Amino acid sequence: MELYFKDDWTEARQILTGWWNHRVEGRWALGVRAPRNQPLLHDPAPPLSGDFKTRWLDYETMNLHKEAWFASHCFLGCVYPEDTAYLGPGSLNAFLGCPIDFQQETLWYGPVYDDPEKAGTLELDRRGFYWKWTVEALAYLSQRAAGRYVVTMPDLIEGLDVLSELFGTQEFLMHLIDCPDAIHGLLDQLDGLYFEAYDELADMIKSPEGHVPFMAFNAWAPGRAAKVQCDFSAMISADMYNEFALPHLRRQCQRLDYAVYHLDGPGAIHHLDAVLTIPEINAIQWEPGAGNPHTGDRVWWDRIWKKVYAAGKSAFLHGVPAHEIEPFVKEFGQAGTLVITDVASEDQARKLMDDSLDW
Repeated sequence: MELYFKDDWTEARQILTGWWNHRVEGRWALGVRAPRNQPLLHDPAPPLSGDFKTRWLDYETMNLHKEAWFASHCFLGCVYPEDTAYLGPGSLNAFLGCPIDFQQETLWYGPVYDDPEKAGTLELDRRGFYWKWTVEALAYLSQRAAGRYVVTMPDLIEGLDVLSELFGTQEFLMHLIDCPDAIHGLLDQLDGLYFEAYDELADMIKSPEGHVPFMAFNAWAPGRAAKVQCDFSAMISADMYNEFALPHLRRQCQRLDYAVYHLDGPGAIHHLDAVLTIPEINAIQWEPGAGNPHTGDRVWWDRIWKKVYAAGKSAFLHGVPAHEIEPFVKEFGQAGTLVITDVASEDQARKLMDDSLDW
């Protein structure tokens, strides 16, 4: 079935299925966004509220603005229009009781606990506002999006990243040293809580074939998909990562059909070798961080991408300037390579898609 905002959705799913499995199916996985020559018809979007909390939580108005953006842009190749019930990166924190400070462009979670040894049993607050809001918003979006665009899983986030918000980052670094047994116990709880949330929300958005796309990093796959991460890893040693992060990430990925790992910033590179040992991780997405060369720059080829391809993982690159995509593809090949970029016009986008077939 094709979509109103993407009329080659069938082909895109074929392309993405090949990419996850480190092969080319149809054509290699290039996705290009650009302003449309002729915008599509769409419902008008009212102004956003000046109150940031109201703005974030007004999912109907936020969605109309998203649809207006879909209507004005084309999505070529493997990239597709998607929307979700978004409470920032780490909805699981909100479901576990973290207060939220809403800002114009982002939000921050506040800590809940002081002492891991006294935290007790963690529970999803299904009677809480943010869980109910998420369920309500996903139900609305699922109805609204049918036949038009893709509804995806919110960015739940897991493991150490969640605990660092529940306790506060600075404090949690000390807890790892002072009470490791308590941290292990909390991580074990989170392994189950993640899928309590994931499974229930997945039932709301999955396709008849059982496909569950994840909002981050173009993560549609022919099954249950998610982005996994440990941004907290930039602050800990390899030994701590291997003890507190690696086994839980593997346990999480074993309950998914497809997983892409979000490697966040230069401080996380020293954990890449460990990440690549997880068989159930299919792909790596690299985020260089503000002020650093883009994700496909040659500076990262030896440090990141040669290791990724050598391990048989697929590569996700975003934000690579259009003129620098060809050298990367010629170096690493089309199989297992996914690149998403933006260009200034639909004509440029279509030319780039055509030209890329010969790389």
